[in-house]
Amino acid sequence: MLARLAHWVWIYCRLQLLHLRVQLEYEADFWLGIVAMVLRHTTGFVFLWAVFLHVPQVQGWGQWEMIFLYALAIIPIGLVELFYDGPWELTGLVNLGELDGLLLRPLPAALQVICHGSSLHGLGSVALGLVLLGRAVSELNLALAPWQYVFIAATVLGSTLLIGSLNLMAQCVVFWEPDTSMQLPVLVQEMSAIARYPLTLYGRLLQWITTWVLPFAFVSYFPGTVLLHKPEANPWLGYGAPLVGLAVTGVAGLLWTHCLKRYQGVGG
Repeated sequence: MLARLAHWVWIYCRLQLLHLRVQLEYEADFWLGIVAMVLRHTTGFVFLWAVFLHVPQVQGWGQWEMIFLYALAIIPIGLVELFYDGPWELTGLVNLGELDGLLLRPLPAALQVICHGSSLHGLGSVALGLVLLGRAVSELNLALAPWQYVFIAATVLGSTLLIGSLNLMAQCVVFWEPDTSMQLPVLVQEMSAIARYPLTLYGRLLQWITTWVLPFAFVSYFPGTVLLHKPEANPWLGYGAPLVGLAVTGVAGLLWTHCLKRYQGVGG
């Protein structure tokens, strides 16, 4: 089992490398995309900065605490764009019949779909997030132990799986509704922006949805509260955040298996 998993990981890396090499052929587009992504997330950072020019705290959260959460959120968003962007091609694969070809290959179809697209522009999000995270740790004088840095890395990895798997599940709607204009995937993607800010800023209904239905709160809020020693921190939810990404990935796998059983091919 481990040997097979290692083989799939090797195939995944090779496929992603091919996509990245193709994109590097267009140097101008690559750098414009990087700059665009940095500017996109910088607007949110500037918004936070502007807010804290007028108030010292927002519901008990200081400026650099908010930036700490913001950084924890945009790093996995960038990693998803880099390594888990293929599900956005699923609608075209189904409607054009190209999914049939993937199913005939001796590789898991889900792995091929995930690797079907990659965006180097995600490097801009990752780079900005790392800079902001490092600066926030410095400004907050956080004395993090080595194991806490490992926990942050595990959180980022789990969050990448979580966001990517939620995107995949949203795209699976195409097996029921092949309309290319469906808005569910876009809605799920836009809701990931909730992870950039403290959960307590939202209403109770939205808090419940983003904890138990679309668990974006585990991307930054719950792990952030335990790292920042906030009064509302829940150690079980905070330190268990990386496991949520694995759980969501498992649910996505079950849904994908069900979708393939439903799929009848072109003209089915």
